Amino acid sequence: MKYFYYRMYKALTKIKTNTTPALNAMLLLIVLQMFNISSIYDLVNHYYKLKVNFQYPVIDGILSFAIILIPNYFYLLCNLDKIIKRYQNETKDDRTWGTIGLLIYIVISITAFFVTEETLVR
Repeated sequence: MKYFYYRMYKALTKIKTNTTPALNAMLLLIVLQMFNISSIYDLVNHYYKLKVNFQYPVIDGILSFAIILIPNYFYLLCNLDKIIKRYQNETKDDRTWGTIGLLIYIVISITAFFVTEETLVR
């Protein structure tokens, strides 16, 4: 996750109008993590017929976001300098494969989310 955070951070630093690339990279990763958690929940709920009643979906969503935000803040954002030092000397080959891996992760996360929501939640 640190490497994907670093790749997103580096990509976002190239956008001239982006004044907070570190925060934005972390928020993008949190959204992808929430997609993954939702997909897993949908699969488990479909096969095991869990009866979880979300009475207040907005509050549940905000609470879930906060639960994911707090560890990511301390794990990624607070350690940005260490993460940059660790990955700044990567080779061009490593950078290429890392970018491909990140793009695959993004596509799979978004696809899995929409497929499970469309087919299993109905």
